[in-house]
Amino acid sequence: MTAFQTFRGYMGTGLILIWYLAMVVFLFVTEKRKDRRILLIYVPFLLLLLFFNPLFDKLFQRFLGKEIYFRILWLLPVTVTLCYGIVRVCAALRGKKQWIFAGIAAAFIVISGTCVYSSPLFSKAENADHVPQEVAEICDMINLPGVNVMAAFPVEMIYYVRQYSPFVCMPYGREIMLNGFSELEYCMHYSKIDVERLSALAKEQRCHYVIFEKEKELIGNMEDYDYVLWGQVGKYLVYRDMSIPSYSPAE
Repeated sequence: MTAFQTFRGYMGTGLILIWYLAMVVFLFVTEKRKDRRILLIYVPFLLLLLFFNPLFDKLFQRFLGKEIYFRILWLLPVTVTLCYGIVRVCAALRGKKQWIFAGIAAAFIVISGTCVYSSPLFSKAENADHVPQEVAEICDMINLPGVNVMAAFPVEMIYYVRQYSPFVCMPYGREIMLNGFSELEYCMHYSKIDVERLSALAKEQRCHYVIFEKEKELIGNMEDYDYVLWGQVGKYLVYRDMSIPSYSPAE
C-alpha cells in the first residue's frame, strides 16, 4: 500500500481532512505566536513531508514493518488544531455569527465520520474487564498461574484474549487481521473443519487447546488425534491436546 493510499484510508470520508486543512490555512494566516505556529503548522508540515517521502517510507517499512506505517499520522494534531482553530474563528465573529459558525462546525465534524461503537470490535461490556464473558470464562478454564498456555482461538476473540490474560498465548496475533488469516485460522474459519489438517497445524504450533464453535461440522473425530473435550462455554467447544503435556514457564 502506498503512502497516498494509507493517507486516504486514514482520513476516511475526507471531510475531516478538508476541515483540518481549512483550519491550518486559517492559523497560518492569523496566528502570531511562534510556539503555536511551530506546533500546529510547521511540525505537521514536516511530518507529512516525511510520510510522503518514498525513501523514508522504504526505510521505515524495512526496519519497523509496513503494517504500522499509518501510525505516523497519529502524530498530526488534528483534534487540537480543529478545536483551537474553531475557537479562534468564533472569537473573531460577533453576535449570531458565532453561534451559526459553531453549529456548522459541530455538524460538519459529526457527519465526517461514523460512530465508533458501530465497529464489530466493540461490544457491550459484560464484566469489569470489558471483554465478552465467553472469552473470560475460556481463559479462566485453561489458564494455569505462572505458566504460558498456547491456544488457537477463533478470530473474533483474538483482541479480547490479548487484553484479558498475558498467560494465554496464541500462535497468531492481530497481524492476521491486517495481512490475512494464517493457515491454522483458515482451517478453523470454515463451516466444515478437517480434523486431520487442524490437528497437524495445531500440533505444529504446539497448541495445548483449540477452540471453535460447536455448530462447526467436523470431518473426522477429535479423539482420534489425542484431543479430549475439556469443556464448553456458550457456543464454543474447548479441546485439549493430551499429546502436549508440558507448559512453558511464564517469563
